[in-house]
Amino acid sequence: MTGKRKTYTPEFKFKVVMESFQRETTLEEVCRKFGLASSVISRWRQEFQQKGPEIFADQRDHKTRNQAQGYAPGESPEELKQLIGDLAVQNELLKKSRGLLGN
Repeated sequence: MTGKRKTYTPEFKFKVVMESFQRETTLEEVCRKFGLASSVISRWRQEFQQKGPEIFADQRDHKTRNQAQGYAPGESPEELKQLIGDLAVQNELLKKSRGLLGN
């Protein structure tokens, strides 16, 4: 039996990943809430941690968007997005560690 693969919007993936990082909820709770397998959420989390939030974005017209927006050399949107992703992950980890320390 062959079924259609489900495709999820970048916004949905981002929402699921962010919710899975919340210390108030477990991965199992997030799986039940969104009806997803833990392996899917774990893969999305890993991709997010490695490449930042834009890993979920649609990249079809990526080159033309960059040219139209006129980014300066050394300030590529990929670099900035990577920095934002890294900072978001660091922020979540700091929040979690602060909660563990009781502050």
